[in-house]
Amino acid sequence: MNTKMFKSFLFEAQNSFFRVLLRLRFPIKRKPKVSFLGNEYSGYWFPDCLINRRGTIWGVGLGKDSSFELILTQKGYKFFGFEPEKSCFKESLRQFADTDAVLYQYGLWDKTGEFKYSGENISIVNIFNSNKLSEEEIEIKSLWEVAKDLNLDSLVNPRILKMNIEGAEREILFKLTKYPLNFDVIIFQAEFLFHIGFIYFQKKIKAFFELNLILSKLLSAKWELVYFSRHQIILSRIELK
Repeated sequence: MNTKMFKSFLFEAQNSFFRVLLRLRFPIKRKPKVSFLGNEYSGYWFPDCLINRRGTIWGVGLGKDSSFELILTQKGYKFFGFEPEKSCFKESLRQFADTDAVLYQYGLWDKTGEFKYSGENISIVNIFNSNKLSEEEIEIKSLWEVAKDLNLDSLVNPRILKMNIEGAEREILFKLTKYPLNFDVIIFQAEFLFHIGFIYFQKKIKAFFELNLILSKLLSAKWELVYFSRHQIILSRIELK
């Protein structure tokens, strides 16, 4: 086994350990049937009972491909997409050209401003401790401001919030525990834990306890953990069969 393979093995073993601890701490009581929508790059597991409900989905972080959201759009969902990086936004415009999707060239976070993203990941959160900063600034808006501007409460439910924003999920989730918004389902990648490398073990421990606190607070606020696989977590405050 070469050095790269050994590091990959340690990384996956460490993540598996934390996943086991989370499953023990937060057992899933009701497990709705789920299907994988999209492709290997941008696919997500999604509850079967919601696929044809024709609700609303907010895709926060689109990257180079949004096959997951595209499938739901084709199923009748109203789609609002948020992507701050220029090349990814242009690709999203191309991908959704024949739909009624509404796309915005800014990202969502817990605050508003312009930031330089770090490293190769399109994120304002430097979870990899990269010394490289892009010269390009990305525009970020507060999820709470945008929810008010777009009148979130008036949108067709179920209202789905999907986040894949390279670690910036952490701040949004923490703020949602204090200032909830009228979403029915939250789908997120827990990258602020699972993407931290094994050499930053202390930071990973801190992120693990932060995710524990986030889940505890949301569950006490009548959210329910309904799915957990690798990095993806689904929370719902409506009954999923």
